[in-house]
Amino acid sequence: MTLTHDSDSEADSATLEDAVEAVHRLMAQAVEEEKWDRLEDLDLKARILIDRAFSAEPVSLRDDSGLTLREALEALSRFYQETLPELADRRSNAGRQLRELRAGRRGTDAYKSTRQHSMRSGPLKPGE
Repeated sequence: MTLTHDSDSEADSATLEDAVEAVHRLMAQAVEEEKWDRLEDLDLKARILIDRAFSAEPVSLRDDSGLTLREALEALSRFYQETLPELADRRSNAGRQLRELRAGRRGTDAYKSTRQHSMRSGPLKPGE
């Protein structure tokens, strides 16, 4: 499987372990750089690689024992376990900030509307 993104690429003859490790590295980089679209694409690639690892079809491995593949998959699993809660928190915080921005925007719009209506009728005179 060939994985490419900018300067990151794997050779066509890469082993499954190489591909899993490359996706893991790229996912960590995407999280660090907050490139959510890229992370979503990489997640799909990781799922495809995991399916390949457990399929009946033969795959190219670094070692016949499968130990290196197991280690690569376990590292990817740890990444998911450690990262998903953090990403869920970030998403929740972003949603809260958007709601606050929308509420602030509604307040600003209401203020502008009230101000425009009061300006059209002229300043209030004492006793009115």
